[in-house]
Formats: sequence, C-alpha cells, structure tokens
Amino acid sequence: MVNDCVFCRELNGSRDTNFAERYPEIKSRVIFETESLAAFPCIGQLVCGHFLIVPKSHDCTLAQTQKRLSNFNQELSLILREVHLILGFELNDSLIFEHGALGPSDGSCGIYHAHLHVLPSTSKIAACKLYNFQNKDPIKNLESLLKNIPVDKPYIFAGNMKEGFYHSQLEEALASQTLRKAIANQINNSQWDWRNANREEYMLSTLKQVGLV
Repeated sequence: MVNDCVFCRELNGSRDTNFAERYPEIKSRVIFETESLAAFPCIGQLVCGHFLIVPKSHDCTLAQTQKRLSNFNQELSLILREVHLILGFELNDSLIFEHGALGPSDGSCGIYHAHLHVLPSTSKIAACKLYNFQNKDPIKNLESLLKNIPVDKPYIFAGNMKEGFYHSQLEEALASQTLRKAIANQINNSQWDWRNANREEYMLSTLKQVGLV
C-alpha cells in the first residue's frame, strides 16, 4: 500500500477517498474482484457502466502488473468477462484504454495507480482516431500488447477485443485526460473531467444494479 495513493487507501477500506467524499453512505463500490484485481465504477462516467480495473497492490501501470503477476492474464480475462456479465453488456462492444503514467512528469490525472478504463456499448468509437498512435495496424490481443510494453516507460493504448488495440510509447508528458477528452468529443459528452463530477446517476444506477446501494 502507498499511503498517498487514493486507490490504495480505498482498496484498504479508508474513507479518505474521492469516492467516499461523494458517496459517504456507500461502504464500497467494488463490483467484482479476483485475487489480485478489483473492478469498480469510475467517477466521471463517460457512459453508463464505465468501470475501472485496478491491481490491489500498487503498480503504476498494468504493464508492471502483468510482469509482476504470473496469473495476470487469466485474472484479467476473468474480471473482464464477469463484470460484463454482471452489468449485462457485451465485452466485444467495450472500448478499453489506459494511460500508463509512471508519475507526474508523464501527465495523467494525478492518480498513479494503474487503472484500466472499460466503456461498455461504445463499439462506434473509432479508437484509432483518439490519438496519433504509433501502430497503424491494431494489435489483436490485449495481453500481447501489455507484454511487449516496457515497464519503465509511459505509454497509452486504446481499442477493443473485436478490432484490436492501438498504442504509443510516450516521449513527453501527455496532457491530462487526453483520451477522456477525445472519447467525450466522439460521443458528444461535455462532462469529461472526473474531478468536476459530483453524485452521478450512472454511478448510482450501476451500484444499485449490483446490490451495493
């Protein structure tokens, strides 16, 4: 656990978190977990059901988590499959992305605990147009993509299980919430900044659906 990491605090039951500040009556937002990973709805929902997958132990990126855990690929596949079943969405229709930032010098939103964004029912989003990605031909397998990303360099990727994933190694800091903004622009959603979110109907709807409210 890293004390100044809000996700570490939340996963260890602390109420000193962004989520508890907005939803003090809800003990936990975790909707599914494996031995090493947890899934919970994202603050600042870009679409209904928008959730995160995070490692329970502190890593800065999922590439680091994959290198650390021998069973990472199996756990990631399980949690993706089960959360989609629980929420009633199709995995192949979800946009999946990560800004793998190692620290403040890499940009990002100020949370440097690995978190994979999953946006259900967003198959119409053109992942290749979200950023000037280095690979023009998508990598079909998420596990293979993460396996080939260096753990000591920042990166971004986006894509889906059906069409594959685009990625880039970052040579300079990425502007905060770059991919969020690009996604919001494609779906005509002006509410892209999670820091401005208060209590959200999408969040409450998801938590009610899984019996946490």
